[in-house]
Amino acid sequence: MSLPSRDLDQLRDNVTQHEADLGVARTRDEALEIAIKAAETSMRALKLAKDPVEKTQLNARLEQLLDEAEKIKTTRDWRSVAGRRVLSRVLATPVLDVSDATRVRQLREPKNSRTITKKEHILLLKASVLNGFKFPPWTTPPAPDEFILAPGEEPFTDSAVLGLSDFQHEVFDGWRRAADALPPTTWFSGNRTDLGPSMSASRKIDVVQDAATDCSVVASICAGVARAERGHSKIMRQVLHPYDDESGRPMMSANGKYIVRLNFNGCYRKVVIDDRLPASNTSRVIHVVDRHNPGLLWPALLEKAYLKVRGGYDFPGSNSGTDLWILTGWVPEQVFLQSDDLEPDVFWRKTLAAFNYGDVMVTMGTGKISARAEREIGLAGEHDYAVIDMREVDGQRLFLIKNPWCEGTSWRGRFKESKTVRTEQGENELALLSLIDTDDDEPVQSTRDLLNADEQLSPGTFWMDLDNVIQYFESIYLNWNPGLFAHRQDVHFAWDHSGPAVACGAFSSLRAHPQFSITPKESGTVWVLLCRHFRNVDDGDDTNMRPHEIDINGFISLQSFSTDGCRVLLPDAVIEQSCFVDSPQILLKLDACEAKNSITVVPGAQELPLVYHTFTISAFSNSPFTLEEAHDRHPHSQTLSSAWTKDTAGGNAHSQAYSTNPQFSILVTQRTALSLLLEAGDPDLNVHIKLVHGKGQRIRSVRNKDIVVDSKDYRRRCCLAETRYLDAGTYTIICSTFEPQQLSKFTLLVQSTVPAQIALLPRAGAGRLSMPLRPARLGPGSTRLAAPLRPHRLVNLYGVARQFQASNAAQQSPKSTSMIKLGIELGHGSRKQVLLVSGDDDFADGSAGGVQTPEIDLRPEMLRMGDLWLVLETMYAPSQLETFVVELFLDQPGAVDVGAWRTWDE
Repeated sequence: MSLPSRDLDQLRDNVTQHEADLGVARTRDEALEIAIKAAETSMRALKLAKDPVEKTQLNARLEQLLDEAEKIKTTRDWRSVAGRRVLSRVLATPVLDVSDATRVRQLREPKNSRTITKKEHILLLKASVLNGFKFPPWTTPPAPDEFILAPGEEPFTDSAVLGLSDFQHEVFDGWRRAADALPPTTWFSGNRTDLGPSMSASRKIDVVQDAATDCSVVASICAGVARAERGHSKIMRQVLHPYDDESGRPMMSANGKYIVRLNFNGCYRKVVIDDRLPASNTSRVIHVVDRHNPGLLWPALLEKAYLKVRGGYDFPGSNSGTDLWILTGWVPEQVFLQSDDLEPDVFWRKTLAAFNYGDVMVTMGTGKISARAEREIGLAGEHDYAVIDMREVDGQRLFLIKNPWCEGTSWRGRFKESKTVRTEQGENELALLSLIDTDDDEPVQSTRDLLNADEQLSPGTFWMDLDNVIQYFESIYLNWNPGLFAHRQDVHFAWDHSGPAVACGAFSSLRAHPQFSITPKESGTVWVLLCRHFRNVDDGDDTNMRPHEIDINGFISLQSFSTDGCRVLLPDAVIEQSCFVDSPQILLKLDACEAKNSITVVPGAQELPLVYHTFTISAFSNSPFTLEEAHDRHPHSQTLSSAWTKDTAGGNAHSQAYSTNPQFSILVTQRTALSLLLEAGDPDLNVHIKLVHGKGQRIRSVRNKDIVVDSKDYRRRCCLAETRYLDAGTYTIICSTFEPQQLSKFTLLVQSTVPAQIALLPRAGAGRLSMPLRPARLGPGSTRLAAPLRPHRLVNLYGVARQFQASNAAQQSPKSTSMIKLGIELGHGSRKQVLLVSGDDDFADGSAGGVQTPEIDLRPEMLRMGDLWLVLETMYAPSQLETFVVELFLDQPGAVDVGAWRTWDE
């Protein structure tokens, strides 16, 4: 008896498989063949069945299969017939196992385990005032007696006046208590008894917006409603008060007062509202409304509380990731669908799993779309949509997407349809419904298309596969259950952008950026969320701006560095970084954190208003960690200011004027680590810094062996030179731009492990009288020239020499450069005495900055010991006549005479 039973089970499975294959048949003949096989298999199963109930079910199944086979054979639209079985199977697919739902209910949101400082506490209190209202930090749920209406007492009326848009003013019919506002009077004008308002829904919730532009808010509410309807734990329990724990839903307030817990400006905050709603004198509804349950009150209260924070009902919308963060405290992540970093398979797998567990709420937003494209594809540009469901069926990765508009259109990329024009009644204008043509004579349907043919879908709700989502949408917003993490720490901080010293452009350094160190105790993942606080309209902004307008300007980002938790000066060694976004939040996932290895996290900003900003940075992990402000790598720090002027902008080391660049002396008395950060005021300049063995003196030219450390290639806006070991001594720092005569202010930040003494050196020739000499010309076969010196009185001087280059040298063919040195000698021949020489007696390139001698005191009595000679020497005899420019710098006029140049070979 067991054998027929096993055969019957196998036959039933075969019928089910044939039905699945029927939906993906490519041709009519293939579909007919599969339908016949399914009917034959069902007939064999019927013969084996013994139970009368089962025989009845199998017989009905057989008749249906025979009917479908006949329709496939005779009906032109055979594809829709073949797909009905698949549609039925897909709609019956279970979403969540009960055990999974139980696991989700056990997740608890972690609280900040870090003790905030007094400074942070004051910052949070100041951030409580917004748009003229006060939203204090949330402490405990309100007591029930806050919602009691005492005898003779008037219902609670909030003093807040929420703004309306111009269109909303046109249809505005006053603020009405919930009992008079719900359901909307223009929808139900007769007997309104038992219609509302109510906190419970008798039908499936279908929340929509109409005469408001807060699509991101309504999409967020829709996503939260869909999660609850899939059987997951309710999150409204912590949000809207009064709340009935027994029924698991908000309660009606007797006095019209409601208190909402929203998450913004660094913490959960208390938002007090009344139950008055903006009524309309037309069929248009200003506040959010439930199409199926028009008397449902709590969505409109939640919307009102949010819009009180954001300034009013004229709020243009933000993004639903931000709104869900504020409404629920679930961690927002923005996924850019056009990013090269997106891996669709990985993204889908992780998101679907979390969605089925109830650990993520999904919404999505479009970018800019032309009006013509909007009409053709049925999607609105710069608009947020809610994801109601996610399923993978027959290899298709599908989203059930809801347009929150009351008269919202649906995506029209389903199947071929001829272009038609129809008239929408009421206030809608003519709409052209045109679909993308294909080369096929007949439409090609898929599981997605069959799902979209379901008449049970609400208006504006449609299924779309992942590939089309990536094509037509700009971003997907994921809001993650914070209960996925066991540990959380927050830091609240200010970042003043009002001062002239703040540089936050694309090529700026990071020295003015707030920076934080994260040290996990165990290896694993850490998520870091940066939140930009909303600001008052009075915080240094144009008083004509609406509250929501002051928070939409500028971009923020996050970067991470492996620098032992120390502050970072340049972003060059970044290990993880986010995009710059105009959203108030940005999330950075650090997936490979090592135990006890500190990571530095740095917020970034571009084009933020030049005012005082406040932020919160939050870190989440499943292992303990510490979050604190990062410290400087070196304890001693000095900042000096200088400038490249027309007299000191000498250009790079190959420029003849290189030595005129600003230079600094630096003295360290012990071995030290050293970092030198140079930052130009002009963001378009390419800059460079060198530390050289210059004995703290201004140097004329630099040889490779003179360089202790430099910033390598010229870098736009700022550059950094670092060394871990610098011996005690006195050195020279040279700051240069790439091209001569590039003028700008700059700052020099010097950091070291021991104190250092830094001073700006006087510019070249400062306090000296220039004494240009006649050109020195050296012909082939000779390497030395000399000119007699005759001091009349005590004089201090130094000499400079360089190879002559014509002003149009750039247009001429390049000439070979000569290696030269310049000195002063006493006497001649075997009895000569070299008093001084440039470059420690080494030859240097004479075509760039040239060479410079040390200073020397000359006295007339020195001539008693022999003649004094200024000697110019080349390393090799030139192949053709070479001309050199020589200049003396004296401390007093007329103190020395210089004779003519002569050949001076020994």
